[in-house]
Amino acid sequence: MKMISGTAIAAAMLLGQIAPAMATTVTFDNLTDYLVDQPYFENGVRVDATNPGEALASEFTPGALHLDDAGTGLAAGARFTTGSIFDVLGFSFISLGFTFFDEAPEVIGNILIRGFLNGVEVVRDRVSMSPVLGTVQNINLDSAFSGLDAFTIEVLYPNTEAWCDAPCGHLDLDSVSFNGVGPVPVPLPASGLLLGLAAGGMWLMGRRRRA
Repeated sequence: MKMISGTAIAAAMLLGQIAPAMATTVTFDNLTDYLVDQPYFENGVRVDATNPGEALASEFTPGALHLDDAGTGLAAGARFTTGSIFDVLGFSFISLGFTFFDEAPEVIGNILIRGFLNGVEVVRDRVSMSPVLGTVQNINLDSAFSGLDAFTIEVLYPNTEAWCDAPCGHLDLDSVSFNGVGPVPVPLPASGLLLGLAAGGMWLMGRRRRA
């Protein structure tokens, strides 16, 4: 009796366990049109422009989201949501440099990243874009960007007296990686075995009681 109960309990406990979530990456590979006041969806993640009326689009690099700081009608920022809680692992982008007509000043922290929970900003940081055209930058985020329900990446207009084109700074966002997006599927052979163990244990327990 004890052996049967132990088997059934162990099977039930294993059934209740969930495998660690796999990382989900939004690559923008399917962004082929200009989306104005429309979201882009990929791998369970929703992407919106942070400002109404601005377009989500792939401009210079195919399969990348173009962000700039002003003057083009393209998005200055992107907001990521999943309908649940998630962690942000990091993102990568290609710097398209700064378009200043006079001597370019030093621009620091012109990419603002923020995390939200229940509509409240809970974490923020800044990243500096390389002034060198074509530089690929990979940004890894720490645990401060965990347990969020919204995440934004925004290009800020430089706080300077310099004369610049529109946009002054721009980039192509190539990928954003998350943990905890969507349900994690259980492999069918493993789930079938566990269900069989649990059902068999319960059937034997019932038979023992009737005897």
